[in-house]
Amino acid sequence: MAPQEIKRIDQRRFKIDLHPQVRQLLLDLKEMTLSHVEEGSPAAKRIYPIAYQSSPEMEMDFERLTREPLTDLHRQNLNIFESSLSKSELSEDEAHAWMGALNDMRLVLGTALDIAEDQEAPDENDPNYDGYVVYDLLTYLQGMLIEEMQAKERG
Repeated sequence: MAPQEIKRIDQRRFKIDLHPQVRQLLLDLKEMTLSHVEEGSPAAKRIYPIAYQSSPEMEMDFERLTREPLTDLHRQNLNIFESSLSKSELSEDEAHAWMGALNDMRLVLGTALDIAEDQEAPDENDPNYDGYVVYDLLTYLQGMLIEEMQAKERG
C-alpha cells in the first residue's frame, strides 16, 4: 500500500509525502495560477464570487470593494503554498493556505479546460486528457487535506 500523501500527525501538524515530480508539477501549477490571478485572466473568474447576477451595477460595486482583498488572499495562499511545498511537515496555518491554493489551482485549471461538474474524463487521445489527470490529482489532494483537517474534530 502506498503511503498517504497528506496525514495529520498531531493537533497542529501535517505530514506531506509527495513525489518530487508531483511537487514540481504543483509548483508549475502555482505559477500558472498566480499569473492568471495577477493578469485578471478569464480562467481565474471562478475564484471570485458573483454576488449580484441580476444587477450589473451592484456587481461592479461588489467587485470594486472585494477584488483587491480577494486577490491579496489568493496571492498570499499561493505564496505560502510555494514556500512550504518542499517541506515534509506543514503547520495548521500552512495547511489552510494549501487548502486555498489547491482550490484556486483546481478552479483555474477547471475553468481553462471547461470542466463541468458532472463531466466524465475524456478519452486518453483527447488533447485535454493530461489536464484532466492533473485536475483529478488536485481534487484528490484537496479531498485528502479536507479529511485530515476534519480528523482533528473526530479526535
